[in-house]
Amino acid sequence: MESKFKPNLDSKYSYYVLSVLLIVYIFNFLDRQIIAILANDIREDLGISLSDLGFLYGTAFAIFYSIVGIPLAKLADSWHRNYLISAGVGMWSLMTAASGLMRSFIGLAICRIGVGIGESSASPAAYSLLSDYFSTKVKTTVYSIYSSGIYIGGGIGIFLGGWIADSWNNIYPISEQAPFQFAGWQIAFISVGLPGLLIALLVLTIKEPERGHSEGIKIEKVDKPFSEALKILYGILPFSALISLLYKKEKTSEILYQVYATFAVILMIIIMSYLTGDSLQWGAFGLGLFTLISWIQTMKLSDPIAFSLSFKSKTIILCMIGFPLISFMGYAVSAFLPAYFIETFEVTKTIAGRNLGLQSAVFGFFGLLTGGLISDYLRRKFLNGRLYVGIFAVVTSPVSIILTLQAETLLIFYTFHIIWSYVSTLWVGLCVATVTDLVLPRMRAMISAFWILMASIVGLALGPYSIGKLADYFLSIDFSTANSISYSIQIWCLVFIISLISLVLATRFLPSEEKTKIERAVALGEQV
Repeated sequence: MESKFKPNLDSKYSYYVLSVLLIVYIFNFLDRQIIAILANDIREDLGISLSDLGFLYGTAFAIFYSIVGIPLAKLADSWHRNYLISAGVGMWSLMTAASGLMRSFIGLAICRIGVGIGESSASPAAYSLLSDYFSTKVKTTVYSIYSSGIYIGGGIGIFLGGWIADSWNNIYPISEQAPFQFAGWQIAFISVGLPGLLIALLVLTIKEPERGHSEGIKIEKVDKPFSEALKILYGILPFSALISLLYKKEKTSEILYQVYATFAVILMIIIMSYLTGDSLQWGAFGLGLFTLISWIQTMKLSDPIAFSLSFKSKTIILCMIGFPLISFMGYAVSAFLPAYFIETFEVTKTIAGRNLGLQSAVFGFFGLLTGGLISDYLRRKFLNGRLYVGIFAVVTSPVSIILTLQAETLLIFYTFHIIWSYVSTLWVGLCVATVTDLVLPRMRAMISAFWILMASIVGLALGPYSIGKLADYFLSIDFSTANSISYSIQIWCLVFIISLISLVLATRFLPSEEKTKIERAVALGEQV
């Protein structure tokens, strides 16, 4: 039954809700990031490669996070959001704890998939809840506070993971003599996972508000929310998407498009699996790619005006190339830098987690905050103001990470790592803000979701794996682990060139496309 609770906007209880959701988001990234600090131990114990680690950190998580996130976002718009978040927290916490029980690559991969599925429920529902508890005048600030969980959780994750693993290994230097023969990295997963079950219960203290309350908009109740969400999932998965088109008796051209897309993705999986030997990576990536293709087709058929306004915009297309490539490197560095740091400077996981975690949390947060403030200021001066900040981030990020990796002393390393943590997050809020201004209000949730999907598939599913795969090659020719990671990251910094070209080109098209969006929408048949 739909809630009739109408909270007082911007009240003390509203900020209680924000606090609980911030804790949820902190645990979201804590559980997500912990694997980075444990990478060396996991690799040694399970006998896996650096590319396997990239798969565990990125692909296994990202693909299912993205796919399941699409129907769960729909469910968040029609069902009890507090229940959905609570269930998600419970699932990803259990799967994080279960990761500590795994003694094989496949077992750990399954758990990471479970973490991704659980975490996909959080943000869509959280943003929706916050929009009904806060007024428009403070909403941007509220969203920024919520988003700070990314850096707080990520920083705490690598600190706690390192400290717990080191403490356990110091007590039980021989894992065979430890209780249940647990290694330090296993205890770290269990220790950070189980408390999340209490957070799941805490979420249930949030009252479900009347949907649309803050804006005074009456939202029509959806009678079968789960059925609607399942329909979306059914329409984007391989083969079921084709069956759905046949059932709806869509045009032959659309059916053929689906058939061609299916064969193209299968061919890509076969070729890349043959070339790399990593069939699991490319099977998962192919699933994500197919979902992306099917979702675009679904948008074309269900809302042709939104499709044309979005995917015939040169600026949006260029932003969807340029910004995900920044996240490609961001995720890759997050995955492998702790392992590089530990080996290069011969420090403990505790020290690495504390120092890198603190720097990433503090300066990542300030980068996010100041990037938003500067972008908003420049946007008032120039239509391309936000893109200028993005271009600055693209230029300075590779320089700072390369200098970080070439540092010969801790002081120099910390200096450039701080710069990297700051400049590499300046752009985070820019892409969504830029592309949502190029479409009509009713289309903004859709284009935001598309950005999340692109960032996950291109950035998280490909970034860590690609760096790991190249590092494996360097290891095979007798490079050290640290040098292998360092050279791989520096070589892959070449993707920043593509990102830079894309964003510079976007500045040519954005002013005219933003000024004419309503005119183009009307020409397409939109009632404005």
